[in-house]
Amino acid sequence: MRKVFVLALALVMAISMSGLVAAQDTVTLQVWTGSSSDAENAAKEAQIAAFEEANPNIDVELLISPDYGTQIQASFASGDYPDVFTVGQFDFPSLLDSGVLMSGEGMIENPEGVYPSLLDAFSSEGTAYCVPKDFSTLALFYNKDLFDAAGVEYPTAEWTWDDMYAAAETIANSDAVADGVTGFSAAADRNRWLGFLYGNGVDIAGEDGMSTVNSPEAVAALEFYSSFTTNGVGARPSDLEGSGWNGEAFGRGLAAMTIEGNWAIGYLENDFPELNWGVAEVPLSPAGERGTLTFTECWAVGASTEHPEEAWALVNFLTGEAGAMSVATAGFGVMPARPSAAQAWLDARGAEYEPFVSGAEYAVAPVFPLGYGDFTAAFDEGTNAVIAGEQTPQEFLDEVAEIWNEITEENM
Repeated sequence: MRKVFVLALALVMAISMSGLVAAQDTVTLQVWTGSSSDAENAAKEAQIAAFEEANPNIDVELLISPDYGTQIQASFASGDYPDVFTVGQFDFPSLLDSGVLMSGEGMIENPEGVYPSLLDAFSSEGTAYCVPKDFSTLALFYNKDLFDAAGVEYPTAEWTWDDMYAAAETIANSDAVADGVTGFSAAADRNRWLGFLYGNGVDIAGEDGMSTVNSPEAVAALEFYSSFTTNGVGARPSDLEGSGWNGEAFGRGLAAMTIEGNWAIGYLENDFPELNWGVAEVPLSPAGERGTLTFTECWAVGASTEHPEEAWALVNFLTGEAGAMSVATAGFGVMPARPSAAQAWLDARGAEYEPFVSGAEYAVAPVFPLGYGDFTAAFDEGTNAVIAGEQTPQEFLDEVAEIWNEITEENM
């Protein structure tokens, strides 16, 4: 009888230990990200649910917050931050420097399948630290009705900067176009005109680290962009009946052209459904090249996570081929970070938006290095002054080049 009792007790203990092991094998990941549109939030929730279904031993506590920036920074400051979180391209340099990002060396699945320009935005010295989840680029928006009224042909793949300026000038001066309508809405924003700088073969700094931002090619790029406002064939959006941004000025029919990202597609469709418009790639520079900017966000693994394998499994699930396809077909404006899903995005959004996809091949993330805050502040201030006609491009770029070089020399 005692033997039977001992065996029964051993069986109960074995079952209990088995349950304990099973409970220990279940991993919980904290995942934080920002809140955007209802459609994008729902898509993130669906991706997480699919991951949990495919990985029953991993529970995900998902936080989608409208106050994400403040909350994630507070968590970094406390040292108690989530296992997985999203990082914007402009935040990447400071987060890398603070040591909160786990290296993706050997952990990212098929990094070659991501657009190189996007992966570069989250890399340092050849090592990627997180994986882009989606992105946007800039393209040329044009109003077909205004082009037709002024007798100007629509932009083509062969269009140059000169063609763009000539079209704006013709439309702005056309008697067939209403008063108050201009040829081009030019936001005084470095994240618009820098695309022209890169397209003219310019980098912010040369191989020696010294600034090339005041090179003849750089000056020519800003002279071109600012010529629309200074010559009166274009205007800042704020000068077009107080429009808040390029998309609004364009949507209201106050500008025949503007430079904006694919985020403007849904805005124009929803707020200005009668507008007859198209998009084209940013025209060719005098160097015979195109330039555009990319704006992207990645999924990162926290350096302090106790579950790196599970965390990277989630990141790869969200950003792999299937994850990219879910971004492509979700119905919101951002594009998938993998070329393999580009056609699916075009099928969902419309083939006419191909210029945004094409831009991924040569886009540059307009991110300045950490420690160059004085340069950034002077760059933004000077951009406003040049677009307003208060300073020449050469004067402005000489000033910021000097600031860049002073910072660089101090860091040597």
